[in-house]
Amino acid sequence: MFRDPVARTMLGVISLSSVGVGIHTLAMGQLLYTRTGSPAAFALILTLQGVAAFCVLPVCGPLVDMVSSKWVYVACGIGRAVTVLLIVLLASMPGDGAVPWMVAVAVLLAVFDNVERSALFKLTAHHVDQTHITRFNSLIGVAFQAGALSGMALLGLILTWGTAQQALLVDATMALGCALVVSRMRLTGAESTSPLSARTLGTAVAGTVGEWRLMLRRYRGDKIVFLLIALCAGDFVFAHGLSTLVVPLADNSQGGQGWYIAALEATFAVGMISASVFTDRLVSQRLLPLWLLCQAGAAAALALGGSSAVHFAAFFLAGFANLNSLTWLLTTLQQRADEGDKGKMASLRLLSIGLGTAVLMPLVGRSAAASLGAGFWSLAAAMLLFALAAAWAARAYRKPAETTKIPSDLSTGRDLVDAGGPVGI
Repeated sequence: MFRDPVARTMLGVISLSSVGVGIHTLAMGQLLYTRTGSPAAFALILTLQGVAAFCVLPVCGPLVDMVSSKWVYVACGIGRAVTVLLIVLLASMPGDGAVPWMVAVAVLLAVFDNVERSALFKLTAHHVDQTHITRFNSLIGVAFQAGALSGMALLGLILTWGTAQQALLVDATMALGCALVVSRMRLTGAESTSPLSARTLGTAVAGTVGEWRLMLRRYRGDKIVFLLIALCAGDFVFAHGLSTLVVPLADNSQGGQGWYIAALEATFAVGMISASVFTDRLVSQRLLPLWLLCQAGAAAALALGGSSAVHFAAFFLAGFANLNSLTWLLTTLQQRADEGDKGKMASLRLLSIGLGTAVLMPLVGRSAAASLGAGFWSLAAAMLLFALAAAWAARAYRKPAETTKIPSDLSTGRDLVDAGGPVGI
C-alpha cells in the first residue's frame, strides 16, 4: 500500500494535521480557562461547533461532489490556519472583551473541518487503489490517534517554555504545511469536477435540495445503506463516552493523576494500532456485530472492574474493536456511493455521527452524574443496541454486483442502475 503515492501522502498529511488538532484542543481549553476561570466558554465552543456542522454539512456534500476534492481539502487547510491565527490575534488583546469573539471565530473551525472530512472521503474513494482501500482506511484511525497523542505531548513541551498562544501558532503552521503538501500531490485517478469558484458555491447552495432528493431517490430501494450510515455514530459515541468518563475513572482509582488519564488514552490508541496489523482478517461484514459488542463489553468491564489491570485491558479492547468496526463501515460506504455521491455520502455519515453524539452523550453524562458505574452502564447499553442493529445489517447487506452500469430513463428520475445488481433507485 505504501507504494501508492496518494495513500502514502494522505496518511502523512493526516498524521501531521492531527498533531495540530491534539495541540489545539488542549491549548484552546487552557487559554479560555485562563481568561474566564471557567470551562463554560470552551463547552460553548463545542456546542456551537456542533450546530455549525449541522448547518454546513447538507451544503458541503453537493459542493464537494461538484469540485476537485484535492483543492477543497487545500482550501480548508488554509481556512483553518487563518482562523487559528485570528484566534491568536484576539487572544493577544487584554481583558475578557475578546472572549466572545474568540468563541465566535472558533466556530468556523467546525465548518472547515467538516468540509475537509467530506473532501477526504471523496479524494480517497477516487484516488487510493481499491485493492488496499480497507487497509488504508484502518490506518487513517491509527494516523489520527498517533498524531493527536504526539500533539498532546508536544503541547506539554511548548507550555514548559511558552504560552498557549504560541502552541496555537504551531497548529496553524501544521495546517498550512498540510495544505501545501496536498496542493503539490499528483492524483492517480479521475473524478468529475468543476472549477472552485463563487459561482460553483452558489450553484451548490441553490441545488442542495434537488441534489439530496436525487440521491435519496437513487437509494430508496437500498435502505440498508441508511442503517449503515446510522451505525457509523456508534464508534464515535463510544470514543467520546470513554473520553468523558476517563477523568472521573482516574479520579476514583488514582486520585485524578494526569498520567493515568494519558496512559489509558494511549492504551486505546495502542489497541487501534494493533488492530491495523490484522485488517485483512478482522475487518469484515460478518464480524461487524462482534466489534460493536466488544465495545459494549469493554464499557461493562469498566463499570464492574476496579483494578488498573481491568482498566487497561478494557481500553485496549475498546480501541482494537473500535478501529475494526469503524474501518468496515467507512470502506463500505465509500464503495457503495455512486460516482457523483461521494461527498453527499460523507456528509450523511458526519451528520449521523453528530446527531448520535448529540442525542446519546447527554444520556451518558446524566448517568455519570449519578455514579461512574451508571455512566459506563449507559454507554454499554447504547453500544449493545448498536450491536443488535449491526447484526441485522450484517445479515441483510449484500454487496452490489460488479457489473457494467447502463443508462436508464432520466425523465422519470432514474439515474443509472446496476445491470442485474440488487441496488434499487
